[in-house]
Amino acid sequence: YSLGENVTVKMIRDKASGTCAGYCFVDFASHESAVRQLTTVQGSSIPGTNRIFKLNWASGGGLVDTRRDTGPEFSIFVGDLAQEVNDMVLLNTFQGRYESIRSAKVVTDPITGMSRGYGFVRFGSEMDQQRAMAEMQ
Repeated sequence: YSLGENVTVKMIRDKASGTCAGYCFVDFASHESAVRQLTTVQGSSIPGTNRIFKLNWASGGGLVDTRRDTGPEFSIFVGDLAQEVNDMVLLNTFQGRYESIRSAKVVTDPITGMSRGYGFVRFGSEMDQQRAMAEMQ
């Protein structure tokens, strides 16, 4: 598969069997390249398989707005998510309504990559967190 730019890929292997663990880490030349690929490749078919690309930031924080990543954070739990909801969909759902959103992360099964039906959204403002909890029920 070609991303159209040079990247470094580290395939993760199962320690016991030596087989592919089903995920890898990709290093991009810049943050902008990573964002571009995340939005372009996310959810597309992996060539030669019946699986789709499931991309996340390596920090584990989900999609992150790095312009506002300092200071206190206020999180909410988001449940009953449809299977098609990924980090980007969750982020976009909240981002248009709450200015201080910092990240969104849908929790997935590490083996299947399928959504577990819930996630977390982090805000920089307690007021936005409280408004989201009241308005997004």
